[in-house]
Amino acid sequence: MSMVNNAHPGSSLILLNLIDRVLVRRGKPVPRAELLETLRPDLLPRSETGAKRFESNLEFWLEEGLWLQGSEGVILSPLQAGEQSLASRVLELIIKNAVKEPGDAILDGTRTEPFFRAMTCLLAQRRYTFMGGESVNSANAAEAVNSHLPGRGLNESNELSTFLAYGDFLGFLEPFGKGYIVDPTRAIGPHLERIFDGEAVLAVRVFVERLGKCLPLLDGGRYRILLEPYMADWQPDASHEISAALSHALVRLESLFRLRLEKSSDDSLSMRLLLPSGVQRSVGEIHYRAEVAV
Repeated sequence: MSMVNNAHPGSSLILLNLIDRVLVRRGKPVPRAELLETLRPDLLPRSETGAKRFESNLEFWLEEGLWLQGSEGVILSPLQAGEQSLASRVLELIIKNAVKEPGDAILDGTRTEPFFRAMTCLLAQRRYTFMGGESVNSANAAEAVNSHLPGRGLNESNELSTFLAYGDFLGFLEPFGKGYIVDPTRAIGPHLERIFDGEAVLAVRVFVERLGKCLPLLDGGRYRILLEPYMADWQPDASHEISAALSHALVRLESLFRLRLEKSSDDSLSMRLLLPSGVQRSVGEIHYRAEVAV
């Protein structure tokens, strides 16, 4: 069942954050019943429905492997949980779990796949980036996704708002006006050290390839490759262009002193950033500024 469907397990970001906060702060196994009672007093309704919603969301993330459950029903967070933000842990986990599925599961899967399909679709477009100038919100998200992914889009009655909330939480969307702009900067940041893997400089095409392996929703990633042939009324970027969403993220990371983007003496090795107002910038190398990375 889709985690972005507000009637399904895994859809409550409030419960996700509350449960994780308790487990990380305790730093030791917590009995399931105690966890429920700890959160219940002011934060959960004293009703059977509220208890069931708590249990179903808890079970969803236990099944995904975000938290661990002992043989006696005690629950704990992994030892390293406090060293990484909840959002980056969740994103890394659901990608790792999804890629274990058959190659084409992203096309029709119903658990985390609806989120991945819809977000991959948005990331491939220019319209809802700073270059495109439009924001996406609960009023136009169905059109933004479903018009390009016929038969594989979002449920208009109960998935739109949760999808956008997850997009913001996981770092692919940023608040903008009355909605959101597509900007994967926060999703990319935690992966930079792994992408560079001890190297100070990467050719831009190597960087994009490695990034796509970490975040398969982005340029050249597995999900993009699988979904793009099914996208309707959409024009792909040229092979030497970096998508508008990723282009903006790279420029933001440069402004945050995480990266430095440099031209190459050989234009055949360069790629072109797509930026607002028709600005185009050629990049051949990407330098990692590890000394100020956080």
